[in-house]
Amino acid sequence: MRNLRVVGLALAGTALLGGSLMAGTQWLGERDATSEVNGTTDAVSREEIARSISGHLSLPVISRGPRSVDCARDLPAVEGARTHCTAHYLQGTDRGMTVRVVRVRGDEITYVHDAPHH
Repeated sequence: MRNLRVVGLALAGTALLGGSLMAGTQWLGERDATSEVNGTTDAVSREEIARSISGHLSLPVISRGPRSVDCARDLPAVEGARTHCTAHYLQGTDRGMTVRVVRVRGDEITYVHDAPHH
């Protein structure tokens, strides 16, 4: 009976770990965001993009994300438009990434960023 309980706990732990890994993989893979375009500039502000990226790079439970994110310029509402952003981490490391518009629908754009790199 004791062996069954141990086996049950081991299976439950494995299922929990597997689910957590799948959720983490999905979370890391989702690097897209949708923002409203400023009607005056016909772009999304670099501050809005930086805020969105900072949220994507921060872990849901443990905040080990960047202390700040800076983007070079606003992102025009044109499919394929790009800008460069830099994530600044507490350890003094900076990681660059490219942000690219993948869809424009009315007054909203969807953009993606690649994984932060040196």
